[in-house]
Amino acid sequence: MRLVFIPAFACDGDLYEPLVPLLRPDFDCRTVIPAEPDMKACAKAVLNAAGEGPFLVAGTSFGGHVAREVALMAPAQVRGLVVMGAGPTGVTDPAPLERRRAAIEADGGADMLEDMARRIVFEPEGRGAAAADTFRLMTGRAGASLLLAQNEALLSRPDRTADVSGITCPALLLWGAEDQFSPPSAGEAMASAMPDARFVLLEECGHLPSLEAPMRVAAEIRHRFVDEAPGL
Repeated sequence: MRLVFIPAFACDGDLYEPLVPLLRPDFDCRTVIPAEPDMKACAKAVLNAAGEGPFLVAGTSFGGHVAREVALMAPAQVRGLVVMGAGPTGVTDPAPLERRRAAIEADGGADMLEDMARRIVFEPEGRGAAAADTFRLMTGRAGASLLLAQNEALLSRPDRTADVSGITCPALLLWGAEDQFSPPSAGEAMASAMPDARFVLLEECGHLPSLEAPMRVAAEIRHRFVDEAPGL
């Protein structure tokens, strides 16, 4: 089964690089990086890149919002959904994302991205240092146009709280217990509203589970979509 990964804001395929060898031979993995100024356009870009036929879609943070949008947009094609650190609500306070936009426009957002690197993983100066450094490398490759487009998509994202009950495919919601960007309670609430969702809390993990706990993430994906749902 094809598995399409959608990275977090400012990230690229290295976000999921630790998972790919762990998921073979059950999944044919690829990464799509949408950079459109609204979620629906991002979802369409993912669908265009995925091509015809069924697939699983997985995303982290920004990518999780896009993945959920893809599942809503193409229910006949999406056979499974993985969301990490992306609750279903819209933006309640636009100020942080507006400050992010201003920072990117001013100098590419270097200080803002470094602040994110220090908060985005659990124990960034300890065992999470490698994950934080990978985040820094990815953001260093992201251009300002991509950052601005993804930020606008986050800022204008629709509230999907009332819509997630319509996602009927098997879903896996993975949350770091120490996530400083999206509280685990958001994942639990989303799982309870979906007809076929499992919520998994990852201890000693922040906002980037695929870098911080790749073996656990891969095991949960395989269990959910191979062991529990054979023949997807």
